[in-house]
Amino acid sequence: MNAPARFFMRSPGPEDLDRVHGWMADPDVHGWFDFGLGRQQVSTVALTMMARSPQYCMRVFGEQGTDAPLGLVVLSEVQHPFGTAHFWVVRDRGRSAYPGITADASRALLHEGFDQLGRCAVNAWVVESNERSLRLLQAVGFQIYGVQQACHRLGGRLLGRVHLELLPQWFYRQS
Repeated sequence: MNAPARFFMRSPGPEDLDRVHGWMADPDVHGWFDFGLGRQQVSTVALTMMARSPQYCMRVFGEQGTDAPLGLVVLSEVQHPFGTAHFWVVRDRGRSAYPGITADASRALLHEGFDQLGRCAVNAWVVESNERSLRLLQAVGFQIYGVQQACHRLGGRLLGRVHLELLPQWFYRQS
């Protein structure tokens, strides 16, 4: 018998997207991202367009018994004809929750990506100095396949990006 979920996940509504935008407006947060052409910030309008686009599968998550989300997990490019997708996540740095909630929400979204969306590979990248995100990705089954050197500007320095991938057989072997 499965234990009851300790977290909720749902498609984000307008208030959720405003909240996510607030988290991502923090330079200590948006510096880890690249939304194309070096854009590290994303507007509420852009988040809303992503949430409405069939190219994205976005879910806010939080602790069961609350309504306020404390994170967002995303699969982008989910309609790619080769069956791939890209994974990213952002958390509210100001709120705590039970240990492992972000990994739990990530696994739930990856299940959806593999089982319902038919993805056969999911990739992600993380700035080499972002050890917390690297640990999260590896905890849910991602494996490193390379490092792209000196390609991400953060705090006036050029850093590398660690590239990772996840295949269903690796993911389900861990689950």
